[in-house]
Amino acid sequence: MKKTLAVIVPTYNEKENVSLLVERVAAALAKVDYEILFVDDNSRDGTADEINKLAAKYPVRVMVRKDKRGLASAVVDGIKQSDSEFVIVMDADLQHPPAVLTPLFAALQTTDFVMGSRYAQGGSPGDWTLGRKIVSFVANLLALPLLPKVKDRVSGLFGFRRAALDVTTLSPVGWKIGLEIAVRGKYKTMTEVPYTFSPRARGASKLSRKIIWQYVQQLVNLYLAKYQILNFMIVGGLGFIVNILILNALIKWPPAPWFTVKGSFLGTEYYLLPFFLSSLVAIIFNYLLNKYWTFKGWTEKKLGGLRYFVMAGATLLLDMLALWAFVRFGKIPPVPAAALAILLVFIVRFLIARKWVWAEN
Repeated sequence: MKKTLAVIVPTYNEKENVSLLVERVAAALAKVDYEILFVDDNSRDGTADEINKLAAKYPVRVMVRKDKRGLASAVVDGIKQSDSEFVIVMDADLQHPPAVLTPLFAALQTTDFVMGSRYAQGGSPGDWTLGRKIVSFVANLLALPLLPKVKDRVSGLFGFRRAALDVTTLSPVGWKIGLEIAVRGKYKTMTEVPYTFSPRARGASKLSRKIIWQYVQQLVNLYLAKYQILNFMIVGGLGFIVNILILNALIKWPPAPWFTVKGSFLGTEYYLLPFFLSSLVAIIFNYLLNKYWTFKGWTEKKLGGLRYFVMAGATLLLDMLALWAFVRFGKIPPVPAAALAILLVFIVRFLIARKWVWAEN
C-alpha cells in the first residue's frame, strides 16, 4: 500500500545500529503513515537479517543489492523502489538524530525540498575535529554556486516531494547524493531544518580519499549540468579551434590566395570565402557535439536540426560582418580578427540554441 512518507536508509555493515534507529524513527514519526526502506549493499555482518526481524513489529523492509556498491546509487535505487508522496534520506549510523524527522517532515508539507542543516541557525556539526571541519568547509564552499541559498550543501540528511524529481536525471557517484538531488530536482521552494550532528556510537566512518575524489567528479558533472553554457563553451572552443585551423590553412594554401577574383570584392576581402567554408565545417561539428553532449537529456524541438543550421547561418552572417569590420577598420589581420568575431557572437548563439533548438525536459 502506498505510504505518505518513505525514509530511505542506505546500509553496509550497520547491524549494531539498525534496531535503535528503527525505534527512534518510529517515535519521531508516530503520527505519520511511513515506511523505512533500507538499501543494503550485501552486508556481511547480518544487517539484512536484523532488518527482517524488525519488520514483524515496524513498517520496514530491506532491499539487498548484491551487484552494486555505493551510498549514492543505493539512495537512487531506494527512490525507484518507493512510491510515496514524500521521501527523506538519512544515514543508518545515528549521526542524523531521528528526532529531527519530525520538523523535517513538517517542513515538507509546505516546501518541495528540505535540507537537514548543521550550519543553519540552531544547527551544529557537533564534536568534529579541526581537520574534519576544514574538509567540510571546503566541500561546502565548492558547491556554493550550485545551491547559493542553502548553508549546508553537503548534508546527507534531506527530504523532498517525490513528484518534483525525475530520477532518470540523477548520476549517482560518491556520497553527496543530497547535493545531486537538490540541484537536479525541479523545486519551487527549498528550506533548511537545523540539527546537531551526533558522534558515531558504533561502527566505523567510511570517509576516504576515494570518496573525496568522487565528490570532485560529482561537482564537475553538476556544474556542467546546471550551467549548460560551460558545455556549450567547451564545444564552442573545440569548434573554434577547428574553424581557425581550417581558415588558416585555406588562407596559406598555395597558390594563395587561390580563391580571389581580381578586381572584385572577394579579391580585396579574400579572407571571407575561406572563413565561410571553415565556419560551415565548424557548425556541423558543433551541432553534433551539442546534440549528444551539451543538451544530452533535453528534447530537440521539431525540426531542431534545421533550426540549428538556420540559427548558425544567421549568426555566421554576423560573424562575417564583424570580421570584415575588424579587418577593414580595425586593421587586424584576418585570422585574429576571425577569432575575435567568433567570440563576440558566442553568447548570441548559446541563447538562441538553448531557447529555440532544445527544450529542457
